Amino acid sequence: MPHGLFRRLSADGRLLSAFAVAFLFAILVAALSLMPDRDCIGTATFVAAWATALILILFLYAYRRALVLINPLRQLGLVVARTRREFRAWVRRAQRAAPLFTEPRQPTSVREAPIAPKPDFARTAYFQVNAMWTESAKQAVRYAMSFARRYAEQGDHEVSAVAMKAIVDMNAAYVETKGRTFFTNPFIIENPLTSDDFINDTLEHLRQSARIAVSRGDEQQIEQTLQALSALVGVYAGIDYGTPRASKKHAHLAVNYLAGEIERIVPQNMPDVLMEGARLMGQCANLLLAAEGPEGIRTLVQKLGVIGCCGVMKEDYHPVMSTFVEQLARLSFDLLPVYSGEVKFVAEEIRSSLSRLARLFLALPDTALSNMHSTFLGPYYSATSIQALSTRLAGLLNAVAGAKADDKNAQQVIYNIENWADGLYRTEKELLLEAIKRRSQFTFDMVNWVSRVTSILLAVSNAPACDGRTRTELRKHALCLISVLSFVPEDIETVKFIETFRMTETLFDAALDAHNRNCQGIAEDIIRLLVSWMVKGGQYQSGWAIIERSIYGLAVLALASAAGSWTTMLKTEIAKRLATGGLPDQSVRDNAALEIRCRAATLHQHGDGSSSIDQGMARADRAILRPLLEDLADLISPGTAGQAASRF
Repeated sequence: MPHGLFRRLSADGRLLSAFAVAFLFAILVAALSLMPDRDCIGTATFVAAWATALILILFLYAYRRALVLINPLRQLGLVVARTRREFRAWVRRAQRAAPLFTEPRQPTSVREAPIAPKPDFARTAYFQVNAMWTESAKQAVRYAMSFARRYAEQGDHEVSAVAMKAIVDMNAAYVETKGRTFFTNPFIIENPLTSDDFINDTLEHLRQSARIAVSRGDEQQIEQTLQALSALVGVYAGIDYGTPRASKKHAHLAVNYLAGEIERIVPQNMPDVLMEGARLMGQCANLLLAAEGPEGIRTLVQKLGVIGCCGVMKEDYHPVMSTFVEQLARLSFDLLPVYSGEVKFVAEEIRSSLSRLARLFLALPDTALSNMHSTFLGPYYSATSIQALSTRLAGLLNAVAGAKADDKNAQQVIYNIENWADGLYRTEKELLLEAIKRRSQFTFDMVNWVSRVTSILLAVSNAPACDGRTRTELRKHALCLISVLSFVPEDIETVKFIETFRMTETLFDAALDAHNRNCQGIAEDIIRLLVSWMVKGGQYQSGWAIIERSIYGLAVLALASAAGSWTTMLKTEIAKRLATGGLPDQSVRDNAALEIRCRAATLHQHGDGSSSIDQGMARADRAILRPLLEDLADLISPGTAGQAASRF
């Protein structure tokens, strides 16, 4: 053990007292044998017997006390307990000395300002006068750090973990002792009181411990050090700076130490440690988000994105990258219930980090069997995982949809969702086009994610707590997001590739969902997107029957409108597209028209089918659907009017 702690424990009062009392009892027994009076023999014998028994008891007590003192866990407990007692003593002294220190007078405007800091000037002045009051506590931290390093080197990580916890406990006691005597840097002006020697000393010890552990390749010690830094972030985030808007300077300092050590671990080929570091950074971000708001996590979001990118090119680090994506997805969701006007900017920062990371990862080769891109980017973009962002958004939607119109919490969440969705289409467009370019199976996730989030935004716009302005903005963001699908390149290979992920069905489902949610304007715009896709993807013999399936879907949507009001709009839109050069290959149009008329004539022979378009046709009124399909077929190929493809 450290020499200073050895001196302290070797002077243990209980152990020395037991020895002294046993020694006195021994002298008493020896003295009783010298009594000359025979009448006192019985009393002397009785006292000697009890003294001998007490000597034995004291020896046993001293033995057990010695075992306690040499137990490293107990030694650490004694160090923490002693430090706490000393801190409490300093608090009492500061309270007694408070009347001796006069608070400096401030202008009335400063005293009455709601955001003006209100520190404990008396205690601050007392601690400045007694500048050495933390020396004993600093020494205790050094003792605990010595235990952590020594026992980690011996492989006894149980003791080193307790030593790290002791450091955190002593820092918590220190923060409680100082109370409102911490300061943060005000705007522009530098405050010399913001620096804290005790906190700086602790963080430096942990930094050195991490470096030593890295040099030895001790992953457990590294993780324990990172966990201690993360715990200190929570301790420092609770510091009271005397004003609710103060920046959590010391928590940010600990976060910088944590992120710096995690960055230095990247070249060491320690994926498990990096994954733990990613989770710890996510936990720290949540603590700062709760303590300081969205503006407090910008640096961590950037660090998460940068360190996550380091795991792209190394196969062993791919699970690490997935962990970083998971943390960014969770932070993106955790922003939504926060009362702050900074949600939009931090959400953009998160999307930017994710987009940069995803584009780098999409550059790696992917196959349908490995599905690597979807697996590791799934925590954010998956449409099937119960832990993905879209699933969490759906759960939040259920809570908001059931709230009353005057529910302030629901109104704030809806407002934050609107801010979160503002500009969302930009990064999603880039990623979709990149996934298509790379022919990645991740395209399926992007198409479904765009569709599902569009549906969620429209559903939120119908919540009772959503006001008129926010409703308009949400629907505008939803339209911008679903319009991302219109930027798909129109070469034949891309058309074949994207249709394997049910592009036609996706647009149909999105339009029908908008109609069912009473967003008629949005539904009409999505119908136009479906017409555009029909013209773009149907110009080739791709083998996916895009023209036919688009016409079936458009006909079902037209019948879903009130009194068929979309029928005229649909015919006008198709005619306009054809007039401007859409579907230039007449043979493709003729074949599609013949197939459509054949399907119209045999509607009764088809069941529900597996696709949503087939199911919509099965539920539609055949007496109305059949002539509409024939009219649309004639519009595409007037030269084959009245003709239908043969099934034989």
